[in-house]
Amino acid sequence: MMHRAGVCIAIAFLGVGCGVGEEDSLVAKDPNPSKMVCTDAFKVTGTWTAGTPVRDADSPTGCWPVGTWNFTVSLDPTDTEILDITGDRKPDRCGAVSATKAATFDGSYSFVVTRTDDGDGWVDAYALTGAVTQGSQKVWNTKVIYKLDVSEGGAGECEGGIELYSADGKEYWNLKPSLTGNSIAGFGNYALYEETQL
Repeated sequence: MMHRAGVCIAIAFLGVGCGVGEEDSLVAKDPNPSKMVCTDAFKVTGTWTAGTPVRDADSPTGCWPVGTWNFTVSLDPTDTEILDITGDRKPDRCGAVSATKAATFDGSYSFVVTRTDDGDGWVDAYALTGAVTQGSQKVWNTKVIYKLDVSEGGAGECEGGIELYSADGKEYWNLKPSLTGNSIAGFGNYALYEETQL
């Protein structure tokens, strides 16, 4: 996966809304059009090891993600990031919703960012450690890699973005590790769907 350095891709996790002011306002709106079953949230912690090229005098500040990002996740016990899927004003956390279990996650995550100058500027490439190509997909730990990138900003100097799906496309992990100095912190979200999202 290759991207130009400095390109910021905003990813909206999920949005559930109602059709206020639409013509057919008497028709009941589906409170769960994306067919989610439940959601969960994570906290992210880890460390970063610099790679080459190292930051130079031309880039004294800002995002310089080149190197190895290692981090782990843990369940966030607060309900702040848990969505209300059913519209009953209560969080629909996986494990608390009937016939579901708490979100699963891998023991650790690691990806490498390399940076080269192609003559027109820096070009970044990202690789999730241990990922393999299967057909037209990149797969890691039985999960499909939907997106892997790093952008400037977020809660730190750089914010990583890893989006993974289960093989059947019904489970979704969206992890946002943020780099400040050599430390990684951040958050993540999980969603379980009734139908495949791939």
